Amino acid sequence: MKGFTRLFTSRMIATAINILIQFLIVFVLVAYFEGVFVYYYSISLLLSILCCVYVVNRNMNSGYKIAWILLLLVFPMFGLTLYIMLEGSWMTKRGKKKMLCISERIKDGLHEREEINFDDSYAEKQSKYIKSFAYSPPVKNTRSRYFSCGEDYFISLIEDLKTAKKSIYVEYFIIKESHMWDEIKKVLKEKASQGVDVRVIYDDFGSIDRISKKEIKTLVSAGIKVKAFNPFVPVTSIILNYRDHRKICTVDTKIAYSGGVNLGDEYINRETRFGYWKDCGIALYGEGAYSFEVFFLTLWEYITGEKQLLEKPEYEEISTGIFQPYADSPIDDENVGANVYMNIISQAQKYVYISTPYFVVDDEMLKVITNAAKSGVDVRIVVPHIPDHRVVDQATKSYYLKLIKSGVKVYEYKPGFNHSKIVVSDDKIATVGSVNFDYRSFYLSFECGVWMYKTDTINDVLSDYNSILNDSIKISLEDCRVSPIIRVFRAIIAAFAPLF
Repeated sequence: MKGFTRLFTSRMIATAINILIQFLIVFVLVAYFEGVFVYYYSISLLLSILCCVYVVNRNMNSGYKIAWILLLLVFPMFGLTLYIMLEGSWMTKRGKKKMLCISERIKDGLHEREEINFDDSYAEKQSKYIKSFAYSPPVKNTRSRYFSCGEDYFISLIEDLKTAKKSIYVEYFIIKESHMWDEIKKVLKEKASQGVDVRVIYDDFGSIDRISKKEIKTLVSAGIKVKAFNPFVPVTSIILNYRDHRKICTVDTKIAYSGGVNLGDEYINRETRFGYWKDCGIALYGEGAYSFEVFFLTLWEYITGEKQLLEKPEYEEISTGIFQPYADSPIDDENVGANVYMNIISQAQKYVYISTPYFVVDDEMLKVITNAAKSGVDVRIVVPHIPDHRVVDQATKSYYLKLIKSGVKVYEYKPGFNHSKIVVSDDKIATVGSVNFDYRSFYLSFECGVWMYKTDTINDVLSDYNSILNDSIKISLEDCRVSPIIRVFRAIIAAFAPLF
């Protein structure tokens, strides 16, 4: 009974009920004006058509445009309302200008101190893109450690948090009250009591009903600074679509963690939801950690309005390859996460291996992937066999036939849910981070990752990928043969997938 009461009074349920009431009000108004329904419908259709014209002329992804246009024309009476409510780009000019300053501040904080020469023109071009449009230069003087599962990531993270002397900055899409979080919280509270600057950013939508107000108060009372990104109110927010999907933890400007792991027990397999949760992460020690700290501090500056000191310390010289951390914002009209992936895929010479929990992409990305396979590059993609969202899984499956016919090898990770976000190519280039192969990651979320060239870690990434393949089943053309009803259903889902 207590559990039922807690569920019913939870923030998520309260928010859902509040939003439902708002939609019911709209339905009631429609019913009330039933006598003038024809006029109401005609006006709605006209406004929806005008909105479609506006959408067509916006600088946005074509797949995203098509999804909205379909919704506006199929449901003219409610499509326009949904567009106004949910399309995140309806920000005030002041809010957008403030958010664009994040990129400018990253540029200020990550000014390059030395020129790094590449022995490969393809790698040099990829690096130049990240430097020019994500304002993040390549760095050396960095060691790295790759984690093939959340369990190892968690153990190492705790060990490194305990070494903090000056600062700990934590930023995750999901922070969930759990064993994993409790262990991290113990260290954070202990370090805060020692005078360490401890700050936490969580995405309010991602962590809704996972971290309570009581928990926040406990952290604040312990001297920890806590902020929510894009606070979610129980009203259909016009900027609901913008989310902080990044995973970052930095220690003393010399250690940084990133990858796919959020802070919750399912990520370390203490809680079983969809079979074995396969995830990955990476830790950078040295100069590369500074870039992630700048990503955190610039977002903190945006949220709080407090000017942050972005000062790069000196690092000892280490030669273990080239690292280039990058951050992506949905506001600047530059799709860094998607372009980093496309650059790696299009410039691969021998192979490119991809691991992602979701595969819902636009025609441009699909063409880059299929063209690589058609050109003789060994292209492999691993997705989950046990999905966490069945509708998104059907959208992912809608791409199988075209991928396989083009020569792409598609696999499903059989033991459970594959949450790893990996791209590795030609034994010398790889990226690990928070970016999924879907519209939300590419166009609607704040993301991050690290691009690497000839680092020791790349061998670990490749080894992990091969172990994933060993636990996966290969999808054949025969597996793609489904009933016409399922094909139609998947086609419809794929058309509206950008709005998920």
